[in-house]
This record gives sequence, structure tokens and C-alpha cells, in this order.
Amino acid sequence: MTVTYVGNLTIGAALPGADAAAVAGAAGINLALPDILARIAALGAFAPLPIDFASQLLQAQQIVANVQLGISMGLPVPDISAQIALISALISDLLAQVVSINGQLSIITTFQGLLAAAGLHVYAYAGAVNACGGQVTTALASGLPGGGGATAACNGLLLMTEAGATWSAMSSVFKVTP
Repeated sequence: MTVTYVGNLTIGAALPGADAAAVAGAAGINLALPDILARIAALGAFAPLPIDFASQLLQAQQIVANVQLGISMGLPVPDISAQIALISALISDLLAQVVSINGQLSIITTFQGLLAAAGLHVYAYAGAVNACGGQVTTALASGLPGGGGATAACNGLLLMTEAGATWSAMSSVFKVTP
């Protein structure tokens, strides 16, 4: 039965699983965002050129004949406005994705800022339920390490379980060893 001082940690160090998840999330977003921005740039560079009618007048008659044949067969008339509308829709969709990704990245960045908060004293307890209070009292009899003494005001959070699987899961999220 012991209360062990784990250390004076940042929230991120006490929650290494959450810190790793935030770093992985930010990394994934940072990898995806340049690709989407490159697609937007490529689509934005699409510039259909006007047809030079003077140099293509002879071909125009053949084109008209081919278009009339295609229409008679049920094919739609080629129209660049459909391509422009499609590209505009793609750009709009990609811009919406960028807004969403930026929102997610902002949340992760804010969360990472919270994880950087320091001054968290962490204790791990192993022993009988009815001995915990005495062990904690003994461990904190002189106050927090480097703190204002036994009578200094403090805040705390005690997380305990009797289930081994729950403790194992908590150990994956919280730092429980010095």
C-alpha cells in the first residue's frame, strides 16, 4: 500500500494518450490541407480559351454538321458552361472542406494549448480501499512538493477503480508512474 508521487506535470504529460491524439490529428490535417489547397489552385487556373473563328471557319462547317448528326442521335450539344459549372462546384466543395479542416485544426490547437498547462501534481495509489485516506494524508502531510506547505489551498482530482481493466485503460490515458 503506497501513494507514489508521479511528478509535477503538464496536463499533456499527465495525459500522454490525449497529447498523442492531438499531435496525430494536427499532423493528419496538416498533411491533407496542402493537397486540397493545390486542387483549388489547379481548378482556379482553369481558363477556357475563346475559339479563334477566323482560323477555324472551315472546320466550323464540319463541326456544325457533326453536332447536328449528334443531336439527331440524341447526344447533348457540347457546352463549356457545363464544364465551368462543374469546376465551380468542385471549388466550392473543396473550399467547404478547407473551412471544416481549419475549424478542426483550431479545436486541436486549442486543446494542445490546454494540454501545455503545467503545475499538475499527480499521485498514484495502490492498496486497500480503506487505507487510501491515511496513505494520501501521509504523502501530503507537508504539502505539495515545492508548494506553500500543508495548509496551502489546492485543488485536486482523485481517480480510483477496483477493476483491473479500467485501471489499464486509465493507465493508457493518464501518467501513473514516475
